[in-house]
Amino acid sequence: MSGLTSRLPRWRGRRSAAEPSPGPAAPGPVARDPEGPRTVLDEFGAASGPDGASGFLLRSSADRRTSVRELARSLRVDRDRPVVIVDVAPDAAGNLGEELGGLLARLRDEHRSAARLVMSGAAARKPDGQLPLAQRLADAWDFEIEAPDAAAVLVPGGGLYVTEPASPAGGWWRFAPGAEPLALGARIPAPRWQRALARVPLGELGDHTVRQIPAGLLLHPTGAAAPRPGDLAFALAVHPDRLTVLVNGADSRNDLAEDLATLLARLPAELRDRVRLAPGGGDDLLPVAQRVADLLGTEVEVCTGLPLSVPNPSDGTYQEQVRLVSAEGESTWPALLAAVSCAPAETGAEAETAAPRPVRWLLPDSVAGPDSEPAVGRLPGGSYVVAVRSGLWVGATPDPPAAVRDRPAEARAVRIEVADADGDGQTGGALLKALAALLPELDAQVREHAEIASPAGAGAETVDALRRFAVRNALMFAAAPTRSAAPTRSAAAATPAPVPVPAASIPPAPAPPTSAAVPRTATPPPVRATAQAPAQAPAPASRPATSSGHTGLPNSPAPEAGPLPQAPEPRTAPQVASAPSTPGSPTNPAPNPASAPAPRAPEPPVRVAAAPSRHSTAPAPAGLSSGADRAAFRELAASVWEEHTGPVNRALVHLPALRGPQEEQARIDLVAVHLYLTAAPDGRFGVLALASDAASGGGGLAPYAACLASGLRRLPALRGTLLRAVPGPGIADDAVPGTVLRCDAPLDVVHLEQKGAPAPPDGHVRYVVRPVTARRTSMLAAPGDSGATALFAAGTEFSVLARHEASEEAPARVLLAEIPGGTRQFRAPSDEAIARLDEAARRDGGATAARWPSRCTGHFPGST
Repeated sequence: MSGLTSRLPRWRGRRSAAEPSPGPAAPGPVARDPEGPRTVLDEFGAASGPDGASGFLLRSSADRRTSVRELARSLRVDRDRPVVIVDVAPDAAGNLGEELGGLLARLRDEHRSAARLVMSGAAARKPDGQLPLAQRLADAWDFEIEAPDAAAVLVPGGGLYVTEPASPAGGWWRFAPGAEPLALGARIPAPRWQRALARVPLGELGDHTVRQIPAGLLLHPTGAAAPRPGDLAFALAVHPDRLTVLVNGADSRNDLAEDLATLLARLPAELRDRVRLAPGGGDDLLPVAQRVADLLGTEVEVCTGLPLSVPNPSDGTYQEQVRLVSAEGESTWPALLAAVSCAPAETGAEAETAAPRPVRWLLPDSVAGPDSEPAVGRLPGGSYVVAVRSGLWVGATPDPPAAVRDRPAEARAVRIEVADADGDGQTGGALLKALAALLPELDAQVREHAEIASPAGAGAETVDALRRFAVRNALMFAAAPTRSAAPTRSAAAATPAPVPVPAASIPPAPAPPTSAAVPRTATPPPVRATAQAPAQAPAPASRPATSSGHTGLPNSPAPEAGPLPQAPEPRTAPQVASAPSTPGSPTNPAPNPASAPAPRAPEPPVRVAAAPSRHSTAPAPAGLSSGADRAAFRELAASVWEEHTGPVNRALVHLPALRGPQEEQARIDLVAVHLYLTAAPDGRFGVLALASDAASGGGGLAPYAACLASGLRRLPALRGTLLRAVPGPGIADDAVPGTVLRCDAPLDVVHLEQKGAPAPPDGHVRYVVRPVTARRTSMLAAPGDSGATALFAAGTEFSVLARHEASEEAPARVLLAEIPGGTRQFRAPSDEAIARLDEAARRDGGATAARWPSRCTGHFPGST
């Protein structure tokens, strides 16, 4: 969400300088340098308040361009309860009491009965038993004061939120002269659900933790860091009637739906009917919501994206809009089908789960008609336009195909699909004409991200017509997925329900930093919006120090577009075509070595070169992929593409360095790596297929191989001892010192020094490698992977240093050193280095919960 990200500093100093006088007679100025900074008073208007409403900012005269003034303009204020913000550094605090006292006297003379003092910790009790500063001000000035008991932040839409209240019902307090303080809750203005939310137990719940956030509640994996101002969890709009539960369970290992259902069951009855779920990352939350509805036996509403407060450029007010947010933190397009409601499945042998019911949608007024179907409009000529989660569908009936209706939204693009009018692969010209008339009526962000997609099975004429239509109407074009020789299986078969497995972010997931900027049309991120009362109220540990001697972000304008960190994301079943499963299908997951050993796939033989290793002239592994390689690979893997983009996007959030200067190229290359790591060895995209393709001269999988090699170059290099297990009982006769072994396909190995690394199977020969270019793959590891695996690129060569047959004291082992690509004169390691390598090869792995990965077993993949 773009906008300024400054927060008001916590104010430190001695009591005489840091705390204004509570009495009507303000003290005289404290001696100070007449040329130094001092406290000055600014007045600002509030765009969302009624005529005459205003707010006040006490700031340092040295902060002439303070960003706080701009932030304050978004606050909701009213004439009878003006907002007073204190943002004063210690070196300007000498006359703070004088200025604040004068302002309170002015407000009282104007017959104002109350003020909202935005000063972190002003409602906190002192360690010495003194009354809070806000209470003393209220008593002395006969004035009602509202103030926070801890650090307060400004949230999107102009509200204020206390991040860590002193008590469950606390946060903001109202102090009246001579009366006990009244707890107002953590949010100002208070939503209708705030008081009931104080009764919800927080903390650990199953595999997750429940926390409060400005918009409601956050459910995230236990052990994940608590969200902070500026994180995704603080960016959601605070709805006055609806409690939002941000769900981020992608890192969980237990049942996310079970924990979420338990959380909703804990809510008071008056809250449960007002709950809506929002995804904490880029993956689809709908399957989890459907399971929760089944468990609770009630409808559950789920948003397609994140409900954000978006400024209205015409009048400066804020409106809520459900938007898609990418894994990089970029707010992209407003969801056309903003929310759906999942009904519980009926009981009975033949009962079916009903399709999600549209709850909120965004269609132009020009297509609104008398039709009673939700999220449906009529186009000129009688065609229908239907808002679906992935975008729009245009056809002759109001019922899109199930594949279109169920396709999850993708932050990258609004997918517009046009029906096959005659059932023969041809798209009718009338539908395209109606669509062309509709496009100018769509939201500008929707048009910017829109792409038109070819129908499944579209003929060449239809593809050409849609391609021309895309160019003429400034749309992106998405070709239909090519038919794979190996059939794929349905989403229900590919991933068991429910969907609790694996990330983030956002995420996030939540949440690592990202460098992606957000369009200005999005709402500002939450910002620190208060100065701190006296130093007795401690600052949060996350508050960075500034050069001015106080804590908080510096009081200078921030860039107009800023980063939005992504929390970890929940993972959902990929939407792929339904077809029988085959062993060669790329959607078959890799065997889970923790559950049971997989049958060993046929192993290609070791390729043995006759040249001695010290004179190797092996070529370096392939470099970066070309544009043609990436385009061909996307088409080749179209049927499983969405299954792999989510994990890759999460990795890019966690490790921004993976992106490089051209992020989209990096994403495609890393998808190839993830596809390889999760493919069965004998699958369509597995190691055997790559080795066979290389042996035939590089045929159909050449683009995939190029992107895979390019993706590996983007991963961090690995140092240490790497091991591959080769079935025994003995060592191959041609693995003798001086021989060069070359892998013509990627080579999977285990990093022995990695915590939790498994031990190789008994009776296997240990091929132990001293690496140079091995790549760490833990950030893209498949679920169930121990994270101790690494990968060599195809074309890597190794020199055999020594071989030792099995004995009673040690297993059979072959010691190898990687030959750096392009090396003319290979220098063998020293005797000491070889001895250390042998010592590592002899070590037992010890007790470990991880089983040896089947993909790290077998001869070096190569060609004869």
